[in-house]
Formats: sequence, structure tokens, C-alpha cells
Amino acid sequence: MVGNHIICMSWNIKGCGSPIKRGKVMTYLKHHKVDIAFIQETHFKGEEALKLKYGWVGHVFHSSFSSKRNGVVILVNKNLNFIPTGEVKDDEGRMVCVQATINGIAVVLCNIYAPNIGDPNFFYELNKTLGDMDAQIILAGDFNQVWDPFIDKSKFREQTYPKDRTAIHMMSEDNGLVDIWRLVNPREKEYTFYSHCHKSHSRIDMFLISRTMTKHVTHCKINAIALSDHAAVKLGIDINCDKERKGRWRLNTSLLSHEAFVASLKEDLKSFFEINTGSTDRRSTEWEASKAYVRGKIIAYASKRKREDRDRIQELDNKIKNYEKELSQRFSNQLYQDICKLKFELQEIYNKKVEYALFRLGTTFYEEGEKTGKLLARQLKQKNTCNLITGIKKGNTIVTSTKEINDVLQKFYKDLYTADINPKKEELLSFFSKLKMPKLSPEEMNKLEGPITELEVRKAVSVMRNGKSAGLDGLPVEYYKQYIDLLASTLTEVYNEAYASGSLPSSFNDALISVIPKKDRDATEPSNYRPISLINVDCKILSKILALRLEKVLSNIINPDQVGFMMNRSSTDNMRRLLHLIWLNREKTDPIVALSLDAEKAFDRVHWEFLFTTLLNFGFGPCFIKWVQTLYKTPKACVITNGKVSPSFDLTRGTRQGCPLSPLLFNITLEPLAIAIRANTNIPGAQGGNKEHKLFLYADDILALVKDPDKSLPHLMETVQSYSKVSGYKINWKKSEATPISGICNASMVTKFGFSWIPRGIKYLGIKISRELEEIPMLNLAPLLQNIRNNLDKWGKIQLTLWGKVNIIKMAVSSQLNYVLMMLPITVPQLIFNQYDMMVKRFLWNGKRPRIKLNKLCASRDKGGLGLPDPRLYQISFEMAKLAKHWNNNTQLDWVTIEKTLSWPYSPIEHLSQCLNTTTNPIMKHSREVWAKIHKMHKLSHCRQPYSSLWYNSAICVGKSPIYWKKWHLNGLCTVTDLFEQGVFLSYNNLVQKYNLKGKDHFWKYLQIRNCVSTIIKLTDGNHILDFLKLPHPQQKASIFYRTANHVFSNDCINLKTIWEKDIGTVIGDEEWKIILSNTGKFVREARGQLTQYKIIHRFYLTPLRLNRMGLTNNNVCWKCQKDRGTFIHCIWECPLIQPLWLQTLNILSKWLGITIPLSPRLCLLGDREQLPNITNVEFAVIMVGVSVTARVILKNWKAPKTPELKEWVNIMTKTASYERLLNKLHNKTRAGVTVGFPVWEDFWSYVTLSFRVTQ
Repeated sequence: MVGNHIICMSWNIKGCGSPIKRGKVMTYLKHHKVDIAFIQETHFKGEEALKLKYGWVGHVFHSSFSSKRNGVVILVNKNLNFIPTGEVKDDEGRMVCVQATINGIAVVLCNIYAPNIGDPNFFYELNKTLGDMDAQIILAGDFNQVWDPFIDKSKFREQTYPKDRTAIHMMSEDNGLVDIWRLVNPREKEYTFYSHCHKSHSRIDMFLISRTMTKHVTHCKINAIALSDHAAVKLGIDINCDKERKGRWRLNTSLLSHEAFVASLKEDLKSFFEINTGSTDRRSTEWEASKAYVRGKIIAYASKRKREDRDRIQELDNKIKNYEKELSQRFSNQLYQDICKLKFELQEIYNKKVEYALFRLGTTFYEEGEKTGKLLARQLKQKNTCNLITGIKKGNTIVTSTKEINDVLQKFYKDLYTADINPKKEELLSFFSKLKMPKLSPEEMNKLEGPITELEVRKAVSVMRNGKSAGLDGLPVEYYKQYIDLLASTLTEVYNEAYASGSLPSSFNDALISVIPKKDRDATEPSNYRPISLINVDCKILSKILALRLEKVLSNIINPDQVGFMMNRSSTDNMRRLLHLIWLNREKTDPIVALSLDAEKAFDRVHWEFLFTTLLNFGFGPCFIKWVQTLYKTPKACVITNGKVSPSFDLTRGTRQGCPLSPLLFNITLEPLAIAIRANTNIPGAQGGNKEHKLFLYADDILALVKDPDKSLPHLMETVQSYSKVSGYKINWKKSEATPISGICNASMVTKFGFSWIPRGIKYLGIKISRELEEIPMLNLAPLLQNIRNNLDKWGKIQLTLWGKVNIIKMAVSSQLNYVLMMLPITVPQLIFNQYDMMVKRFLWNGKRPRIKLNKLCASRDKGGLGLPDPRLYQISFEMAKLAKHWNNNTQLDWVTIEKTLSWPYSPIEHLSQCLNTTTNPIMKHSREVWAKIHKMHKLSHCRQPYSSLWYNSAICVGKSPIYWKKWHLNGLCTVTDLFEQGVFLSYNNLVQKYNLKGKDHFWKYLQIRNCVSTIIKLTDGNHILDFLKLPHPQQKASIFYRTANHVFSNDCINLKTIWEKDIGTVIGDEEWKIILSNTGKFVREARGQLTQYKIIHRFYLTPLRLNRMGLTNNNVCWKCQKDRGTFIHCIWECPLIQPLWLQTLNILSKWLGITIPLSPRLCLLGDREQLPNITNVEFAVIMVGVSVTARVILKNWKAPKTPELKEWVNIMTKTASYERLLNKLHNKTRAGVTVGFPVWEDFWSYVTLSFRVTQ
């Protein structure tokens, strides 16, 4: 939309099957800021027209023919307030008609490509179609007929197909349509089509619109005949358009990859600070001015680049149009040639734009390809959805104009962020006086005090993530990272000045609220949008600094019940504790229920005075409190909808969205409620581990266990109500849910208080829970597997390699499954894992027989695998990370205490190796199963380790029975290690003295246990399990255990090594083989090249010999030479028709790099670097790229009798060199082990161009 107008364009493009042509068309439309495009002669088949749905396009309506001719399409800008209500189209690709509302006005958009052979019936049928539609009409297209032959043709000839013209006039009369161009230009002679054979011009491309719309037309003009043999016709029309439209500026981060721009802006910034430092009394004024200065410089730079192209395009367009007008009046060969030259130059400008865009896209795919990341994630998503808000409720009516929509949402959020309570100081004092609040120690308080340092600024910037939207100033974190050396000191001074004055720079207070519709909700309700608040990065840096300070001490005042956004706390801790309590209380005679409390907009309702008072009562120092008060002094926000930014409004409550400090501040404000509930004896909870448990918190997600709900719920509601009066917090009791924990609960106990009763499957942290723990895995995993199956079936239609599919599993599937496995410390039925394996195999191999076993794919990359996640090993790793908590006796987690109580008189670690079957607790049973399984996988016995229990251990028997000597156990003899000191078995006297064993019967027992233990257990240096248990607490993570265990269990593909040794006729050492596997794909940047190397090493490809043995063919000879047996090594290396290609490519690489490269299968097929020990990483990387491309050329013609040619290799390598050159320019850095080195690739470019004269 330009100004207040909607821009429509009708254009016959003569086909756009190629990406280059599509790119030129879309670039042309974008250049002219088109809102609705009527395109004819697309030459698409079927659904190919949907290829145009990208970038600015939000809707595509099309009619395609069965062959690549005809074809019409209507493209609608995604920012247009457009609601389609109906569609009519033919089967011949000549007509598509769309009923819709635009800005609340009903319209009919119709695009036609009329037959050029005279067919009045086409227009008669079109007349009937339009007659059935009650709305204003915009009919556009190639009519293949002029309106008036006397003025719409350059040469008057006898009328051709007069019946067509009559039918057009009749259709126009019946539907009240006018030729708008002729109405606007009554005496002009301009044409839209030039006939080369007749050397004549005509105006056959038109807009016919309803007479009632003519008063809204702002302009209608014919562009030059340039990129097609038809001119585009452009119509500007005001369809109830808003009178104002305001966007926002954002730095295009791709500019930061332009060396010239980065260097220029760096000098500008340096000069600015040199000139302006000290020029005002406040550093904040200089800082605000610097942002405005930078913005102006960036806009000027970007505008200059755009303007140069735009001005030249406009100049050429005008020249072509003037020359065409002159040519229509007087034909001249010279004039015609001049027009052709101008058209060629215009074509070249668009070609360069599109080719560079495609080249950059190709480069991106070359570098990222099917690796995990945004590029692959975008392929998994549906076509870009439109977040345009087409209408919103205002009272009982729905408004549709951009301004009214913006006004409604601005009022909604203004009301939301306006405090509705005003607690008095006495009320706050009264509330906190009843609570026993923990306090920060003086040392902890001092950690939060003090001025901001430059080191803190640098650290905060470095840990902030790229790719996040900027605030209203448009400067993202990438800008700060790029120029941190220039900005850090000034920013530090600005922060400390703001603290001293008690007020932030004005732009720090600004926030921009962008709204996203909630899934499956009524989009006309303002409350059904999720607000995303964007604050300026300089403000986020300050908040991040304070958050980094706060998170180090917060766990000392926030109870372990709260695990959300807390350092070294995990949601799995709360879940494990909850499941233990459910099991312990499931058969209690007292009714116990779990309550899921629904907090309304919890983060947005925090009252600031309550926040400041809470900080004071927790013992925070005056400096930190002043920082928080400064941040919340005068915050403002505005709302952006459909590209329009509302006026700003004041915020008077709520923690600031998008602020790194907000989650921590919210936890602080919620803790007084938790303290009040814990302290209230009238709200009894559930017992476990000699302690009462009531609350499970993850930020605002609250689950409460309540005993005797009939009596306790009124007290709970009263406690929440008293907290709400002073804090602004609000629970929606009608949306809150309850589920039974003990067996005698019934619905009436809670429904009378407004709770919803969920007998089974209430959700906590996304996990459905139930009284019967054993059914929880199926309750959660069965629907998840169905969802995974549906997604894999959908993603299986995307053309991806094995590499890409493995990365999809890593990125989009494994994370979902692992979350459930991580949260549930309960044995998962093998049926679940088996079903998952089948789905993954079917997805990876397209339903065919797998070529590589799943366990090989799960191996780590350095062990010859692709790192496919193994859910079984992940479940073991999650449990091992929890069992490691028992090893650390300093851990004060509630579930650890519960498990110690359950295993008493033994420790949980002892319990794992005992043969007692007394426990029925599913969690403890799962722990023992995992403990035994992981030892077995390590080829160890869990009963014969230094940390194994001495008691009830099936491996430590006297008289064939496990032993238990109570006195020894109570005196501290628990595990095998306790019998040793510095690796030596304790003597009897030392044992008795160390453990204070009194009495006379111990010597005989000593002899018995020494004999038993010495024969079956030898203390070693340890194993991977013990090494993990001994790690420092922060490192005892499931990911670390998984990585180590996966490395240990992978078998190094020894059988594969033996096969390769036989084929190449040399012995490969074990260490050499490990290096070969670990280096596979390491020195190639492109994912396709990495996969090629992987497939070759794993002998992925079917050969004549293998197919013959499978009974699929009658002979086993090579497909190319037709002489020798078609073994793998023959087909890829030894065949006399293949060998010349290897020789030629290695010869080129040798001459280019100045290195003698041997003709060796160990180097070319296995990537064995030992063949060239003295070369650099860059040189070896280039060689690996070269040989992988050779292999690709061979594999491309794998089954064909055709001999692969050198020119194929040269073409691919030339394109590869161009990608590498661009990537090195963009990144301007080197990465170890990847194809880098701009000068090397520049040499290759020159070498190939001169030697082979190959063009891309």
C-alpha cells in the first residue's frame, strides 16, 4: 500500500517456470509496491502456482491448465486487510474470480486470459459468473481484444473477431463496468502489447471496474513493455483506506556483513563520540543522540544503494515508454533497435538482482543445507501464515479498519497494564508482618550493590542471543556486539548516571507490543492475542546485568518449591517429588487433591509498590532496590498492529515483558504467597520424607496438594485473596482444576468451590498425571507418538537426504520425546520404544529396507555414526543425572530426602545394588532397573563395584546367602569401599578401631567378608559411571552422561574396517581407523559433501554384485565396463572407465595447490590424512572438497553406463569455489577444520576460468 492507496497491477508475463523469471517478476511487483497482482500466462501446472507464496505474498488464487500454457493467478499482499469469502475458476487456466472484503468493503477480483482465436462464449460465461456476485468488481487481464479499434491500435485494420468485442461491451454494460484507463485518459494513445510480425501496437490489457468505484480511483497508467511482450497496467484505488499508516525502522543485520559499511560506520561512531563527549551535562543525551545519528547514517547508506537502482530503473522505464510511443506513430528500425537495447539493460538490472538473491540462497544452502537450524526449521513449517488482524471486537460490533483495530488493542493493553488496586502502606506492613520472610545475608546483599562496570556490560552483551527483534530504536543486539569496543564505556557511564539521577534515558522506557493470535481461538477477541513486548537492547543490557547479579543469590531466599527461572533448579525435581507424593498418599484414608491454579495474566498484574516492599522485606540493599525502581519509574508502551504503531501509553503495573530481569522479579513477588500458604496450618498438605509438602511452582504455574479440601480450600482461597489485595495477583477459580490423589476423594469436595474436576490426566508442566503412576507413561507417550507419526508422514514428502532427516529427528522430534522421558522417572514400556524405532526407520528410508542399522546411526560422529538420538539411552541418562544427586550428600532436594526415607536404613546408592524386592515404588524400581542396565551395558556387574552395598548383595554371600550384619551397618560399614583404605583391605584391628566395633564375634565375620570380597571385587581406577558420579554438581548433566556413554557403546565399525582392508589391500591400524571415522565430513563445509563421505565409508550404495546376491538381477558385472565383477571398490575406484576421472581431478588439484597428491583410495575414499602428513588444514580441506565432488560425479551416474566426464566435476567445483569465496567474504574469519581461505578459492576461480573456460 502506497500512501492511502491500494496498488493493483495486471500483467501478462509469458511464463515464469524458471526461478530466474519468477524472481524477476516478484522483484518487479515489489519494486512497484503492488498490493494485488493479476498475472496472466503463468504456464504453471497444478499447484505450482503456490511457489509464488513467499515474501510479501499472503494469498494466492490461481487457475492452471493441464499443460504448461495459459494460467492465471491473483497475488494479495499479506499486509492488506483482506478476507476471502469465495472463489470461482475454470479448468483451462483462463479465469479465476475471488469474492472478498478489503478493509471491510465487499469486492470481486477477477483475472482473465481470454482466448486469442475469437471466442465470444468465454465472455458470455464470464458475464454469467460476474452477474451472480453482489459486490463491486475489479476485472483485469489480457482480453486479447481492444475496447475501441480506432484509438486502441496503432494501425487501424479491418476488425478481427468483432463478436468478442461485442461480448465484452455487453458484459460491461450488464455489470456496470467501465474501462478505467480510458476514463482517466480519454484522448491518450498508449498500448500494452507490441506485435513483432505486424509491427503494430495495441491496448489489449485492461482494468474494467464497477462505475461506483471510479470516484475512488487515484491513478491508472500503463508501464513500459520491458520484461515481457506485454506492458503492466497499474491502478491506484482508495478502498476505505486508513488516512495514516506508520511503520518502524529496523537495522537490516545483513549490512553488518558488508565490510565497507561496517568500517564506515565504525569511523562515524568514533568521530561522533570524539566530537560530542562532554558537549552536554548528561551522558544520556549524548547516548540518545548517538542512536539517532547511527540510525540516520544507516538509513542514508541503505537508501543510497536502493536509490541508485531505482533511479536507473525509472529512467529506463520512461525512455522505453517514450520510444514505444514514438514507434507506434512512426516505425523505424533504428528506433526499434534502441528500444531493444534499453530493454536489455533493464532486463540485466533485474537479472542481477534475482541472480544474486538466488546465489545468496544457494550459498546459504551450501553452508547450512540440512544442518539443524533456522533454515531446516523453516522447511518443516507450513507456508508462511499471515498474522494480519482483519477485524476485532469493539463492544458488540467488529471493526475492520487498521486505525480502529489499533485503537481497540491499544485500549485493551492500556487497561491491562493500569493498576486496579492502590494498597496503602499500612496494608503492606500488615501483610508482611504476619510472614516469616528469609533475609539475604550482608555478604549476599553486597554482591548486588555497587556501580555497573564495563566488564559487566561486555559480559551481558556477549551472552545475549542473536536473531531477536529490536525495540523501537531498531538497533538489535548484533549492532552492540559488532561495536562493543566503541559502545561499552559510554554505555557504562550512561547506566551509572541514570542510577545517580534516578531516571533512565527516555528511549529506555519505551516498549513495543506486537501481538500474535493464539491457536484455535476467536481472533476477534482482544484477549485471544499473545503480546510480545520488545524493549530497546540498551535497556535489556542493563536488565541482564542486574539479572546476572540477582540469580547468584536468589536461591537463598526462594524456597526449592519454586523451580522456574532459578539457577541450578530443574522442573524435573518438582515432578519427581510430586510423583513420589502421589504414590505415598494414594491409599491414604484422608482425602487429598491436587489443585492446578489458573493465574490471570500473572506477570502483567504485579503491583510495583508491592514489588518494592517485597524486595525490602527480603533484605535487598538500597542500591539494588533503587535500580529496580529506576527501571519501573516511567515505562511506556505502544501497540503495533497491521504495520500501524499506536500512540504510547503509561504502564503502572506488571513486570516488563522481554526484560531478562522480569522472571526473577516475578518469583520474588510470588514467594510471599507461597510462604503464607506453607505457614498456614489450616491448609494441610501431603506427607513425604518426614515433611509436609504443599506447593509445586514453576514461575506462575502453580500446583498445590491439599488435604481435607472441604475444610482447607476456604482457607487457601482466603490466603490467596489477602495476597491479591496488596499484590494485584488474581486466580480464576472457575478455570482452576482438581484431581484426586487419595482414593476416597470425590468431585463434590472441590466443585462447590468452583474448581473443575479432572478424574484422570490433569496437566502439570505439560505432563498428564494420574493416581496410578504406572499408567502415566502411556497416558503421555501414546498421543505424542501419534503426533510424531503424523509429522513424520508430512515431513517425509519434503525432498531431504538421510543427513537432513536425521537432523529433523534431532531438532523437531527427539526434543518432544526427550521432554516426556526427562520428566517421568518411571519405566517406559518397550512397546513405546519399538513403535518409535519403526516410525523413525520408515521416515529415514522412505518405508524401504534400511541400508544402515539404527544403532550405527545413533553412534557419535567420531565413531562413524550420524548422532541420531537414542531415546533409550537418553532415558537412562536422565535417571543417572538424578541418581548422581544421591552421591552428593550436600544436596538438599526434597525428593532426595523422600528417597532416603524410602530406602532407610540403607542409603539410596546402597539400595541400587541390593537384591531385596521389598519396594513397590515405581520410581525406586525404575532407578534399580536403570542402575543394573547401565552396568550391564558397560559389561560390569552392579553388585561387584566399590560403591556396591555390602548388605543383601547377591555377589557377597556367606554360605550361599547374602548377608546383613546390623551392628556393622549401623556403625558405618555400608559399601565395599568402606572395607578399604587407599586401595588396601583394612586389617582387622584397623577395621574395628575405625568403625568402633565392640564385641568378640567380629573377627570371624571379618575373615568371611575379606575372603568373599577379595575374590570377587578388585578396586580399579574406576569406570565411566563412577567418573560421572564424581563430577562436580553443575556438571552432572544428562547430556554429559549421554555423550560419554554413547561414545563408549559405539563399536568403531570394526567389521567395516575389515572389509575396507580387504578392498584396498592394506592394514588400517585401530587408531588410524578412529581418526578416519572422526574426520569424516569434518573438512567439508557443505552438508551434501559430508553425507557423500559418510555414505562411501559405510558402503551405502548398491552394487551389481550385491543386487545379484539379493536375487534382483541376473548378472554381477560392472554397469560401465561390462567386464569385471561389480564390487563396491571396483565401481567407485578400480573400473577402467572411472580411474581416468580420479587421475584428472587429482592432477588438477595437485597443480592448483602445488602439492603431489597420490592416487590412493585411503585418501580419496576414506579421507586418511596420513597419506599427506605435511599439508595444512586449509589445503587438506580443499582436497577433501575436490575428492568428494569427484565421488558425487561418479555416484550421480552410478547405475548408468555413461562414463562420468571431467566437465561435470569442473562445473560443480566452480560453483563450490564461488560459494566459498562469498562465504569467506561474509564471515571474514576462518574456522578450524572447514574449507576456508579466500585466496585459495580465488586462485581456483582464476585457474578454472583460464584453463577450462567454464562459466556458471
